[in-house]
Amino acid sequence: MDQHEQYHYYDGVLFPTDYFPATALDAVKSFKVREDDLYVVTYPKSGTTWTQQIVSLIRGRNDMEATDNIPVIKRVPFLEYADNKSPPKYQILSETDSPRYIKSHLPRKLLPTALFDVKPKVIYVARNPKDVLISYYEFKIHPWEWGEYMDNFLKGNVIHGCWFENISYWWQHRHDDNVLFLHYEEMMKDQKAHIRKICHFLNESVDEETVDEIHRRSTFDNMKKNPKANFKLDDAGERTIMRQGKVGSWKERLTAEESKSIDEAFRSRLQEIGFEPVYEIDQ
Repeated sequence: MDQHEQYHYYDGVLFPTDYFPATALDAVKSFKVREDDLYVVTYPKSGTTWTQQIVSLIRGRNDMEATDNIPVIKRVPFLEYADNKSPPKYQILSETDSPRYIKSHLPRKLLPTALFDVKPKVIYVARNPKDVLISYYEFKIHPWEWGEYMDNFLKGNVIHGCWFENISYWWQHRHDDNVLFLHYEEMMKDQKAHIRKICHFLNESVDEETVDEIHRRSTFDNMKKNPKANFKLDDAGERTIMRQGKVGSWKERLTAEESKSIDEAFRSRLQEIGFEPVYEIDQ
């Protein structure tokens, strides 16, 4: 995707037309939700692929080698994605047997309407906006240089919309029985504890040996070497879905003024809902 890409707004949210057409976004809103679905919902570049890897390995723990040999995007399909190379993912999912594991980056207002009535399990992962900003910029699915990109990010005028609006609903519903709200940074700090937490949320009984193996297969380094998890984003293979996976990398890139601008952009709204981003951890 480059500056020649075509974009469109859907209910005020920016999308690249070739990958998230209005027809797909319309279909997603009326998507039939099942009680035994599991939704992995995140803002982009917030540990989505990592979480997809963990939940699919929990489900496929009886043969993790076979599970790990299936592309993660097939194990946990991207609900709103619809290019012209294959059937749209919502269609594939509608024909998939239960239980389904489903990924989405959509804000609350664009998710399937039935999601909030049927109330299947939802794992939401939040990552601090400074690291998200850097990672999303380097993802290069936008036509802007750094200064313009940062300005658009703070305004929520980037693909999949506003970081704050994406997390806001789920943070305020983090205590709902069907919601598990996780912090990317806390997952990085103690991944095994979070694997156990996810198992408990999914009502899956998993022994420590299995937790250890899931952990081994879902470390950043091992996933980055696994083409089924770290898939290519372009035909040349120069860009892949995984980059650094660090907490606090923003300190290497942002100036003091840029960091302050991000704080000012989100402070009042974050204080209003009582959410505090985690900007650094002991690693």
